[in-house]
Amino acid sequence: MKFAKLSLAAIMAMGISAFADVKVSGDVKVYYGTNDADKWDGVLGNAQTTPPSTHTPSDASLFGQDNSYANAAVSIDAETELADSIKAKVGFTMLETMGLESSIVSDVWAGSKVGSQMWFDEANLQGTVFDKTAVIFGRQYLDTPMVFSERWNIAANSYDAAVVADSHLEKTTLVAAWVMRSNVNGGATVATDDRFGGQPFTTFGDNGAYAFGAVTTAIPMTTAQAWYYAVDSVATAYWLQADVTPDIDSDMKLEIGVQFAGTALSHKINDDATVWAAKVGVNVAGFDISGAYSSADKGDLGFTNVGGAQSKLYTEAWWNYGYVSAPDTDAYNVSISYMAEGIAKLGAYYTATDSNDRGEDLTEFTLTADKSFGAFDAALAYIYTDAENQNNDDAFNTVQVYLTYNF
Repeated sequence: MKFAKLSLAAIMAMGISAFADVKVSGDVKVYYGTNDADKWDGVLGNAQTTPPSTHTPSDASLFGQDNSYANAAVSIDAETELADSIKAKVGFTMLETMGLESSIVSDVWAGSKVGSQMWFDEANLQGTVFDKTAVIFGRQYLDTPMVFSERWNIAANSYDAAVVADSHLEKTTLVAAWVMRSNVNGGATVATDDRFGGQPFTTFGDNGAYAFGAVTTAIPMTTAQAWYYAVDSVATAYWLQADVTPDIDSDMKLEIGVQFAGTALSHKINDDATVWAAKVGVNVAGFDISGAYSSADKGDLGFTNVGGAQSKLYTEAWWNYGYVSAPDTDAYNVSISYMAEGIAKLGAYYTATDSNDRGEDLTEFTLTADKSFGAFDAALAYIYTDAENQNNDDAFNTVQVYLTYNF
């Protein structure tokens, strides 16, 4: 038997040819945060979420180790076309503390462990099975009003799900989804473990969750959506929303939005809850300005992402999630952003809540600056927090730095 000898150049050429149709992308992130709270309940630290840790720092100063937290993260995605209209995608995320916990910080952004945690955040097949009917099956990111991947943190949660989206109706998309599992984990964003493949994805209810939605632009200048959710043996929910962008002036854009949602636990003894919210925004002379108000009545279940920390309400705070979406809470939000050419995108955000004497009122004021340098993104944030159930009802300051390299 004769063996053909291949040169190194030939082997490399074969490898490049085999993977020529694979698209690889990703990012590298380093996030750092610090505050001057005397009693720190973890990264988020409010009553509606589960923070990574609780401790009383010996040094409660900005940039001190006891009140600081950091992570590095690497995400790599690979996508290839298997056949006509069928694609496969795999994504991998690694969290790392880089030893910073030994001298600079004492906590993490995501998860609940120091060291390295690794997992597949995406592994799915997607394609068009019928004309105008798309299917995604497997581990994926979702974005619906009450079941979604939270991207505020250094790592986002994902889902094991099957999603069908049909657009046969003109200017309308109908969505049906079965969501079996997720690694969503409240204020820690993702549940993690210290070994590859050991990071847990847990089941929603007994047999997963179901979601049905319709999104339409058939009404002129309006995007309307309606959603219904059922978490087996746990709860049901619905979400209605309409956003109108009147065409009033070429130099001015106006946006008006309304939201109405309801939640109900499956047990008869529990009380249902509803919330409504309204928003008015304007874009003029480079400024984006908006004001929003929301009001949730009494009930046993709020309106955050199922199992998560954040909500899609117009009034949601920039950093302290879980307050505006809690039952029996009124909230308002004012947001202003401006693109200063050649300098940075600047933002100012104010949120306040009234929890109707439940001892969970919040006042938050945030200033941000974002700038991109080619593939490199940098952001700086200052957050003033005054919450009745944080830091012994004493206001405190937070500074955060976000660094991202995209490839």
